[in-house]
This record gives sequence, C-alpha cells and structure tokens, in this order.
Amino acid sequence: MPKGNTTAAGSFPGPQRAGTPRPGISLSKRAAKGAPPPFGAPLTADEMGALLGIAPRTVRELAGRGVVLRAGRGRYDAAGSVASYCAHLREQAAGRAGDAQAGLTSERARQAREQADHLALKNAEMRRELLPAAEVERAWTEVLRDIRARMLAVPARCMARLGRLSPSEGAILDEEVRDALQGAADAS
Repeated sequence: MPKGNTTAAGSFPGPQRAGTPRPGISLSKRAAKGAPPPFGAPLTADEMGALLGIAPRTVRELAGRGVVLRAGRGRYDAAGSVASYCAHLREQAAGRAGDAQAGLTSERARQAREQADHLALKNAEMRRELLPAAEVERAWTEVLRDIRARMLAVPARCMARLGRLSPSEGAILDEEVRDALQGAADAS
C-alpha cells in the first residue's frame, strides 16, 4: 500500500492533516464541496464569504470597518476574522452596534412600536373605545355653550328672586360673572 493519501483522483505523498488543503484543489472549490477552508492560510473574499455565510462584497465592507481582518491585498485572516465577526454579531444582538447599525436598529424598533400603536388604536376604535375628535369637540361645544348661558342668566335670576337688588347691583353681578367666564376661557 502506498504511503500518503489516496483519493478518487489518485494519490499524493505525505500525511494529510485535517483542515489543510489537498494539493491541486483551491479553497473555493473546497468551500463549494462543503469542506471548511483551513484556518492557517489567508482566504480570498469569496472563501471568507463562504466560511462566514455572507457575500464577498459584505466581506470587503466588513474589512473596511475592521470587522474582518486583512492579511494582505485581497486576503483575509480566517481565524481572526471569524472571532472578530462573531464578536460583531454579539454586539449587534446586544444592541451595542456602531452608530449606523445602532441607528438602523433603533429605527426598526421605533417602526415596530409605531405599528403596534397603530394596531392598538384601530382595535380600540373598532371596540368603540375611541371617538372622532370632531364629534367630541361638537359635544363639548354644546356643553360649554349651555354652561355659559346658565351663568349669564344668574344676575337676572338673582334680581328676580331677591327683588331688592337695584339695576346697578345687577350690573355688578353680571360684570363679575362675565369676568369669571372670560378668565376661564383665557386659562384654557
């Protein structure tokens, strides 16, 4: 039996360690076959993307932000990049991502809250727990108009019931009631 490893394509000398590439097979072909690339060799963006499950363009963007570690021109350090990418994902999950990512995360949360509020309002409206603002305004206008009319009638009713108030005293009462109504209107 020959020394080394035997494959369907033939044999090659020397022991084969797990995780090291076989001669003649590129890392991207290994990744396409489902075999993990070795952690010792620098990887291309395609290989790093296959390892991390992201697009090569995303690998380059993450490298620009320092998440994926460069190991030369167009090459990336596999072991360091995996560790850094995992830390990046943990930060994102914990809500401590960078400013741009944090902004996006908070905007998504705000949008989810707005959608939940919208749904809650629709449900309350369907249960008739909410009334249209115009309807409420119309009802309150009627109530306040009635209160105003009753208050303005107080001086005349007092003069009729007491009988001993002079017209000038009735005018003073009328003025006080009007001042009180005006003060209430100004306060609101």
